[in-house]
Amino acid sequence: MAEMEVANKGKKGKRSKKLSTRVDLTPMVDLAFLLITFFMLATTMNKPKTMEINKPVEDKDQDKDMDEPTIKMSKTLNLMLGDNNKVYWYVSPDEITATSTIELDSTDYSAQGLRAVVKRRQNEVQAMHGDKNELFVMIKPLPGSKLKNTVDALDEMTINGVNKYAILPPKEAIDSLVALQINQKRK
Repeated sequence: MAEMEVANKGKKGKRSKKLSTRVDLTPMVDLAFLLITFFMLATTMNKPKTMEINKPVEDKDQDKDMDEPTIKMSKTLNLMLGDNNKVYWYVSPDEITATSTIELDSTDYSAQGLRAVVKRRQNEVQAMHGDKNELFVMIKPLPGSKLKNTVDALDEMTINGVNKYAILPPKEAIDSLVALQINQKRK
C-alpha cells in the first residue's frame, strides 16, 4: 500500500525531516496479470484459412477399368507449371489429326499473365458453347515447379470463378511433347 509519513505540526521551530513516499506496487502487478489473463481467454485466435479441394471418393464396388468421362477438348485449358515461375498453356483440338497444330505459349502468375489467359479462354468457351462455366482447366505441375506455383494456379481458379478444374500428372503424349519443347522433365 502507499504510505506517507506526515511530520508533527505541533512543535514550532524544529524543521522536520522530509521522508520520501513509498508506493507498494503489488496490487498493480496483480491487476496487470489479471488483465493479461482476461484478454488471453477472451480473445479468439485467427483461424487458418484453407482452400477446399474436393477429391472423389474411391468406390470399391465400381469397376476399375471404366473409362473416364469424356470432355470436349474445345472446353479445356491445359496449364503446365514449369520451373522459373513459368506457366505453359495450350488448348487441344477436339480431334487430333496429322495436320492439327497446338499453339503453346508461356506466361507468369501475375494478373496480366495467368489471370488474363484464363479470362480470355472463358470468353472463348462462352462464345463457342454459350456458358463460360463449361471451361475445364487441367493443372499439370512438372517436377521443376514449386508448391507455391500450384497454389497460385488454384488461387487464379478461385479469383476467375472457374468451377471445374483438376490437378493431374502430365502423362499424355501431348504433355511429353510440350515438356520436350520447353526442355523440362515430365517425370
